Amino acid sequence: MTSLLRPFILATTFVFTLFLSAVFCASGSAQLTTGWKAHDADRPQPNVVTPADKPGGAPSDAVVLFDGTDMSKWRSKDGNDAKWKIVDGAMESVPRSGFVFSREEFGDCQLHVEFASPKKVKGSGQGRGNSGVFLMGEFEVQVLDSFNNRTYPDGSAGAVYGQYPPLVNASRGPGQWQTYDIIFRRPRFDAEGKVSKNAQLTVLHNGILVQNAVLALGPTGWIQHKTYDSIKGKTKGPISLQDHGNPVRYRNIWVRPLVEERQLPATPYDPVKIDLDQEVAAKLVGKYGAHKVEQKNKKLFLLFHGHSPLEMIPHSAAEYGFKKSAGQVTFTMDDQGNPTGIELKLDAARPIKANRQ
Repeated sequence: MTSLLRPFILATTFVFTLFLSAVFCASGSAQLTTGWKAHDADRPQPNVVTPADKPGGAPSDAVVLFDGTDMSKWRSKDGNDAKWKIVDGAMESVPRSGFVFSREEFGDCQLHVEFASPKKVKGSGQGRGNSGVFLMGEFEVQVLDSFNNRTYPDGSAGAVYGQYPPLVNASRGPGQWQTYDIIFRRPRFDAEGKVSKNAQLTVLHNGILVQNAVLALGPTGWIQHKTYDSIKGKTKGPISLQDHGNPVRYRNIWVRPLVEERQLPATPYDPVKIDLDQEVAAKLVGKYGAHKVEQKNKKLFLLFHGHSPLEMIPHSAAEYGFKKSAGQVTFTMDDQGNPTGIELKLDAARPIKANRQ
């Protein structure tokens, strides 16, 4: 190693070490951003959703937009009935009939769509099996027969049209049924109507990740894109399917509206908190069965079965909560105020009792 390289390598190592420290520090405190302590039994339980009997089927909380029997949940641009036709349980685009739009509008959602380009190949590039799936009627995930069909990458199957090419080409051959599973987060706007967070799309094409939480530059478009000012304050819009002159078929279309924001706790972490009496704290230090109480920097920590220390927050001289985890430690005391044991509550398990050793 030359003397000229040594300072550069040392500096690079130092910067990398700072980076790793920042990552680990962030991950160590990440649970606090949820607003809930770890393993809090009072946290709202997840809603029960029953999966479909068959893979790709609509779960119990989905809005089924097309089940192969009728197009009553779709309209034309003018609001009248959609002009596409049903062929063998699929809705097929009719050239020059225009887009179709879901009558119901959605913001944040999970969308499942199955599609097939014509089995008989005609044309090339953008002229081959061209259609599109639009979220909120504004953000297009391109539909195209991209099987051995070269075109501009941000216009191929699985692209966020004109913005992000797919990570890979996951296309099946002409005429074969394919799937899109799309997770969409709508754009957010501030009180003045300015975009505060761009729309976000994650797309799986035939079960393969092709868009990974990309942030849309704005509503998609040919040649040039709109700005977010064009949809200022918009929170919902229809699912729309494009007529691009090719008889593309669609089936099994369903959507799940998603909760927009995480539910925060109604009360703060420590509704009751007192200053730690250092004389009392010193008495509590010691071993309790398989557990241990330690004091460091005028704070108390519980080592539970040798796991990472949990900082204890005093609620009274004998009762302590934890800074980041749900649970409680209650000390039993003798007549002189010396601890004789603990009762430990963690997650939803039964309380653990241990005597002072």
